[in-house]
Amino acid sequence: MKLVLMGDLHYSRMGDGTEEMYLAREKVFSVLIDAFWEIDADYHISLGDLTHEGYPEEFRDVLNRMDSSRNFIHVLGNHDALSIPKSDILTVTGQQRYQAIDTDEANLIFLDTTKEMNRDDWGGEIDAEQLQWLQFQLEKLNDKPVFVFAHHPVYDTTARSTIDKLSIHPEIGMKELLNKREGAGFYFCGHNHVNSIVQQGGWHYIQTAACLDVPAFRVVEIKDGQVNIDMISIDDETLMEQIAIVNTKIPGFVPIEQPHGEESDRNLLVEIQEPVTETGKVF
Repeated sequence: MKLVLMGDLHYSRMGDGTEEMYLAREKVFSVLIDAFWEIDADYHISLGDLTHEGYPEEFRDVLNRMDSSRNFIHVLGNHDALSIPKSDILTVTGQQRYQAIDTDEANLIFLDTTKEMNRDDWGGEIDAEQLQWLQFQLEKLNDKPVFVFAHHPVYDTTARSTIDKLSIHPEIGMKELLNKREGAGFYFCGHNHVNSIVQQGGWHYIQTAACLDVPAFRVVEIKDGQVNIDMISIDDETLMEQIAIVNTKIPGFVPIEQPHGEESDRNLLVEIQEPVTETGKVF
């Protein structure tokens, strides 16, 4: 099974932009989204903040650029939930607020960690009903690895996750809940705009930078008893020049310093079981 993960895209309607800015926006997001779909995979996943301000026209515009014939899953980001109620967002996108998918290779869990229409607090939370649902999902899982996808990181895991409003609130006890499960666990998130990979106990926490900071995607593949995570960069010489133009008109978007992280924050290879031959003998 192969997954392609997109970090925070921040597609913006860029109100009152100049013609130069609109042309730059078309270039930037066309290149990013086309490159996203050029990678063949079973699921293409957005880790939230697909839009910058969550206006219906932003959702409609960016979704019209997506390949509707393939499996696309979008978890809500705090910017997505800024302008309209979540129920309206789900109507526009056709997505679910949270869900679980059981595949032959892994169990996939998608969470909503956002507050609704709150421009003053961009931190993460999970309501009691969803937490109970998540606990049930983790308890019923079998020996397959579990992949959790959310916008906000778990507190005190990946880079910047101990800063105020840059994680799920620590009082929720998300890490304690995850650690109750034995076996291989992988938690994928965005929000903090910097690549970061951290292992704590049985869990690997994988955070992906914003596309406007690092034009790249993570490719996750489960094969032969291994989970392999690679960073695939976009090869376009003029893309960063166009991104610099776009960034001047996206309200509140400030490029982060050192978004690439360290070399160890880009790729990961994890053995989840010992490979066996057709006769069942370990080799």
